Amino acid sequence: MIKKLLLLGLLRGQKMHGYGVLEYLGGHAAGGASIGKSNAYRLLRVMEDDGLIRSMTERDGNRPERHVYEVTAAGEQFFQEQLLEELAQDASADQPGISLLNYIDELEPAAAARQLQQRRDKVAQRCAALSDVPQDILHLHPALELWQQTTAVELGWLERKLQMLKARVEAA
Repeated sequence: MIKKLLLLGLLRGQKMHGYGVLEYLGGHAAGGASIGKSNAYRLLRVMEDDGLIRSMTERDGNRPERHVYEVTAAGEQFFQEQLLEELAQDASADQPGISLLNYIDELEPAAAARQLQQRRDKVAQRCAALSDVPQDILHLHPALELWQQTTAVELGWLERKLQMLKARVEAA
């Protein structure tokens, strides 16, 4: 699901041919959601079959024809709905879901704030549980200390983003 959303997010900004999609993905980390060449083309076919995107054949000069993809109205609706659903999930920084935060400003601010509040609450619970780990255990497992710190940073970011979204709602 996350890989579909990442592809839709990319294609929402511009029409792209398959190689362009792969070139972009190769040069931009997707937060753990790596999409290989065969998987990307398979996903593009599936998404086209599902009516989320459409392709057109284009030729540029003497180059061979290539398929150029764009998001359909159904794809836009799917993107909005699924992004809202995924936004509420607690996805740590090593999970692909973290990349979907790149598109948060594409959503209606009140809806995004509601979902992000759910995510913030889950991260706060994780943060509280990690803060209860005794020091002697932390000493034996340094990765837990790192997880504590990254969770606290994530919680702070979520709280700041929620404040910004709520300000946008109030300003509207």
